[in-house]
Amino acid sequence: MNRIARSSLKTTTTIVVVCLVMLSGRAQATEFDLSLLPVISPNLCLSCHDVDAPTTGDAVLNIFGLDFLANGRLWDSNLAQQDSDNDGCLNGVEVGDSDGDGNPDGNVTEQAGNPGVFDDCGSGSLVDEKTWGTLKAMFDAD
Repeated sequence: MNRIARSSLKTTTTIVVVCLVMLSGRAQATEFDLSLLPVISPNLCLSCHDVDAPTTGDAVLNIFGLDFLANGRLWDSNLAQQDSDNDGCLNGVEVGDSDGDGNPDGNVTEQAGNPGVFDDCGSGSLVDEKTWGTLKAMFDAD
């Protein structure tokens, strides 16, 4: 085999290996996006995806994941006040940050439901979800 053919074969092999490694790993955005939500447990990746350990090959987004993406991958009051999965529970209540300020409500350590799964609203609302952000703001010391 001549030198040019060996070089071409080497380059092709390297490209194939790099592509296989990239396709077999976890979705790159998942870890970063998880860090943007104030509370991620117990749903973790299932908050935004249809599978619990998405890879670049199966990183299908659920309805909340699509809304999060459409919102510029930003958790804020706009996204918190939506009910992405139409289950009657606002995203902020399900995520545990009802006003979308990036801080968990009170002593919340787990999501009350899954904002991307219909009929998964946790134990139900403790107060009217639409006014919870206002109540929380009254007691926040900024």
